[in-house]
Amino acid sequence: MGDVVINVLRSSLTGCEYSLPDNVDYEKLYKFCEMHKVTSLVAGAVVRCQGIDPQVKALFQKQLFRCAARHTAQEKEMHELTDMFTQSGIKHCFLKGTKVSRYYPEPELRFMLDMDIYIEPERFEQAKSLMLERGYEVISIESDKDIALSKKPFLNIDLHKELKYDYDKGYDYYKSAFSRLTDVEGTTAMNMANEDFYVYILSHTAHHFETAGTGIRSVFDHYCVSRGLLPECNASVLEKGLEDTGLKIFNDRMNALCAYWFDGASADASIQAMAQYIFLSGVYGTQANTYMSGVGRGEYNESKASYFIRRLFPPFKSMSARYPVLKRLAFLLPLLWVVRIVCAVFGKDDFKSEVKNVNAKTDGDVAAHLDFLAENGL
Repeated sequence: MGDVVINVLRSSLTGCEYSLPDNVDYEKLYKFCEMHKVTSLVAGAVVRCQGIDPQVKALFQKQLFRCAARHTAQEKEMHELTDMFTQSGIKHCFLKGTKVSRYYPEPELRFMLDMDIYIEPERFEQAKSLMLERGYEVISIESDKDIALSKKPFLNIDLHKELKYDYDKGYDYYKSAFSRLTDVEGTTAMNMANEDFYVYILSHTAHHFETAGTGIRSVFDHYCVSRGLLPECNASVLEKGLEDTGLKIFNDRMNALCAYWFDGASADASIQAMAQYIFLSGVYGTQANTYMSGVGRGEYNESKASYFIRRLFPPFKSMSARYPVLKRLAFLLPLLWVVRIVCAVFGKDDFKSEVKNVNAKTDGDVAAHLDFLAENGL
């Protein structure tokens, strides 16, 4: 399925017609696209096909319309938030997907779960209050980095005080990026320098690739941003940014993968392995990858038992995001741990599948996974 999706995406970039193979299993294709959050990008090619099951065709059409409607609502909200923050004199900068989609051939087809906004730290509480007055609800515990808010039916916002946690690789680089923000005339909105934005998006992909895995959409993001933004970047400034954040090797690898997928370049075995890893990971990665990468960071002491203990007994911060009642009644934490365990063991098969997949990983699998990450500069 991966090759079919890549061919459709390549077609959207070049404008060349691509006909899906006659033997495509459209149900499997739909599930694969949803796994990678690229359904809306593939839907156009699918709905033109003859003889497809009407119900499956309707699934693709529904996601196409939902994504376009979501994009329209998010764009409208982005402009209204800029007006709101400007009237209050609050400097802010939209991050990640809100800017990435602009480099897509059809921006409205780039699925975006939430919008990320950097707020000048000294005005953060005021900005949060304005969001609450606007009808948003807090859905996460406030951290040193950000807080998540939501407004029905599907508007989700992450307000940032920082771009990265202080333990993230390249933290000092991103910290200093704030001093390079440029003003948007007539508003208090700001933009990241081109080189900083490129490195920031790459770092986001690298983080997911390393910790759990990432999907096709991240690679398509990288390709679209590279095509649109690199001509506007200062090459020496960008090179220094990649070196300062330790992302130079990963950038080279992503460029090679993009050339293989979208430009028809050849690929050696290591790039093909990278492609396969992404195909299997999906947009949110896998629990097996999470476990193996966690061992590499020393989180689980190379013990599967310690991994499952942390999965069944998450810290208060994670539990309170899942069970908001803990924000008011913290003493209920032990009871809700029990609820979580019962739901995991006797509920859906997700946890059972996770146990099976993680337990199947040997010490050799872990070592090979860590070697794979190191080969990609992570």
